[in-house]
Amino acid sequence: RYFMLKFSRGKLIVFDIEEALSFEGETGPYLQYAVVRAANILNKLREREGLTEDDVLASLDAAPADELTEDDDAGHGLWAVVFEASRLDEVVDQVVRSLEFSGLAKYTFGLAQTFNAFYHRYPILNEERDDRKRWRAAGVAYVRAQLTRALDLMGIDVPARM
Repeated sequence: RYFMLKFSRGKLIVFDIEEALSFEGETGPYLQYAVVRAANILNKLREREGLTEDDVLASLDAAPADELTEDDDAGHGLWAVVFEASRLDEVVDQVVRSLEFSGLAKYTFGLAQTFNAFYHRYPILNEERDDRKRWRAAGVAYVRAQLTRALDLMGIDVPARM
């Protein structure tokens, strides 16, 4: 489905099964893998520390918010990934108005890339400071939820594991 949605309406498409099923590049499996990675982070946090997603979110009121204001010249910090995830409703409105569904596909791919860059740059499970770990885990939970919503809108399921 993603392979077909990523192209604009007027574009001639030559379907390539190898490209459509690849885990690298702008593909559905790449997007699914990002959601599964986020879910795995949250599952490991629960297994290792007994912290559920609700526990993490409930503890944020008491945690200092300096993780959100930390400078990041590359734009891969927590604030960047959360902000990008928050744009889903705006993108969906634009897609509905324009009837150009490729906009949702492109946005979702960009969000998955932003999340993967964040994941590779900032430790979550191995972060030593508890407040940072909780803020980052909350960001992961939000991105997972938004990516799942976006995939659902495209008719793409999220597998439990990959």
